[in-house]
Amino acid sequence: MNKREHDLIEAIYEAPLTEPVWSPSLKALRLALNAQGIVLLLRLPNEQDRGVIITDGLPGLEGEIGDNPYSDHFYSMDPFVNIPDNITVTLEEHLDMEALQASEFYRLSLEPFGIFHIAGIELSSGGDIDASLRLTRNKSEPGFSAEERALLNDLIPHLKRALRIHSRLESVSSEKELYAQAVSQLALATFFINENGLLVEANPMGERLLAANRGITLNAGKLSLRRPVDTQKLRAAIEAALKARARGDNVFAQAMPVYDQSGDCHLGLTVKPLAIKRHRESESEAVVAIFASDANARLDAPQAALTQLFGLTPAESRLATALANGLSLDDASKNLHISRNTARAHLRSIFSKTGVSQQTQLVSLILKSVAPLG
Repeated sequence: MNKREHDLIEAIYEAPLTEPVWSPSLKALRLALNAQGIVLLLRLPNEQDRGVIITDGLPGLEGEIGDNPYSDHFYSMDPFVNIPDNITVTLEEHLDMEALQASEFYRLSLEPFGIFHIAGIELSSGGDIDASLRLTRNKSEPGFSAEERALLNDLIPHLKRALRIHSRLESVSSEKELYAQAVSQLALATFFINENGLLVEANPMGERLLAANRGITLNAGKLSLRRPVDTQKLRAAIEAALKARARGDNVFAQAMPVYDQSGDCHLGLTVKPLAIKRHRESESEAVVAIFASDANARLDAPQAALTQLFGLTPAESRLATALANGLSLDDASKNLHISRNTARAHLRSIFSKTGVSQQTQLVSLILKSVAPLG
């Protein structure tokens, strides 16, 4: 293996981790093969989806593209039809070049971009990978040589493996984002702390809690509570979580209440260690999670979700949400600017539709339902 091939393989495996994803690696591949442009179709376009297409070296089309002539015309008219998977095929091998230059495909999708020579690869594993790679040159340049095609063929297994890694990382990232959104909707603030006790990240609910000055703040990058004694307890809980993590105790959890000036418990904190990663960890990585529940946080249950779950009308949904947020029927009717009799009529209808007979049961039903995730 020569240095050029070694460097290309290294760039290919970095592709899923770069930002923007794949772009630096595609540029390295394009330059190494003296190509004018390079195109990677990660998700193939169809009638309902423009797909995900990443390019480099094509003027006006670099980066991740969608709504432009390339995605509109090129893929739908791509001449590389029914070529074998996982092998480099050139346009000269596949088509009559004189007929190509007289075609609508050439006029609309190649000539405007100065494209004449193309090397194409269908990257497929029969299931988890279905991508396409195209390298282009203009008419004044020579076509892709046998040596260059051989190099591309040697890189195919590495491209496929990097694509699988990219797909797996995308799935994990998507799941993580979904879980984070769900936790945020459930009014649970989450803070991630590194081994030095510094805040690394907070979910949206955590950021709102910090901004609301509800007794938890940042002091020199560390979480602090209104009462010094509570701050000391929190620091001790974090230290205990770090020790539990060091000994591999991932089920460790320590909870503590946070009281306001009136002596009421308005925040509940739970400190848990994160699992130790298999690779070496940096000092900036999160190692402890702190979950905070706010007793005064408002439930936001969208009307559409309550309608779909229980068949409530918009007015009934507003009343049910107000009751779930701890308001009495009288207070709810005042806040909603309706009479008490109207509120009682709505409540009777809500009871009938949900199958409960008491306000406490209704509140429990809404809080335990998936309505807040709507």
